[in-house]
Amino acid sequence: MKVKKNRLRIRNIARGQHGFTIPEVIVAGMIMVILCVGTLTVFSYAVRINRGNNLRMQALSVLQQEVEYYRSLKYVPVGTDAGLNQGTYTNVRQHTTPDGRVFNVSVVITNLPGGTSDVNSTFKEIAISATPAVAENEGWLQNLGTNVTIQRVRAN
Repeated sequence: MKVKKNRLRIRNIARGQHGFTIPEVIVAGMIMVILCVGTLTVFSYAVRINRGNNLRMQALSVLQQEVEYYRSLKYVPVGTDAGLNQGTYTNVRQHTTPDGRVFNVSVVITNLPGGTSDVNSTFKEIAISATPAVAENEGWLQNLGTNVTIQRVRAN
């Protein structure tokens, strides 16, 4: 008889005496959905920032190559390379990075003090900028601000 009472008791417990109700399950599910959406939003933001930083680093690499080029040009009283003539040169060259992204390079060469001719100039300021040839669709990536200014002093 005692065994029969224990069986009935177990049956009563199994009939819904313990467990989660439907509203509790729905609330728990909604909390999990909200947490997942938040995590995915942060992940998406991190990917976008990393893409921008990668693009900026590639542009800086292109700028470094251009700086080395302009530093290698001869700037002497007689026989200065024509690449150092004063002026604004838009899209002088295109550089392709190892991953296939193309950058346009623009250069502004200014003789200092202002107004001196290329022959009499002893000091030049060279501003170089690199911009992606294919525009990005995000606003902050369209203007990377990848510019560098170097100064050259004529050798004797």
